[in-house]
Amino acid sequence: MDTGFFWDEMKRRQVFKEHDVSFYEVVSAFDDQRGLDLPDPQHHEDRYLLVGYTVTARILVIVYEALDEAIYRIITAFDAEGAYRHAYEQE
Repeated sequence: MDTGFFWDEMKRRQVFKEHDVSFYEVVSAFDDQRGLDLPDPQHHEDRYLLVGYTVTARILVIVYEALDEAIYRIITAFDAEGAYRHAYEQE
């Protein structure tokens, strides 16, 4: 089964402008076999964090919702720093 991703266009533009993160980079992080999938620390029960390595050699934190088994709504993405980067590097 194919996996699908979507991102609100206005939010995608905002994230690209503020964090220089493209949709292509975000999707590539989901292929990282070492990626960390974590529950959202803000306690949104339907949201998750992925800390993953991208095809552009960046480690990103991606906030997303799993709408069903194969559909993900991207909420935001930014460079992993601090505890997120440390957790990824220790994994």
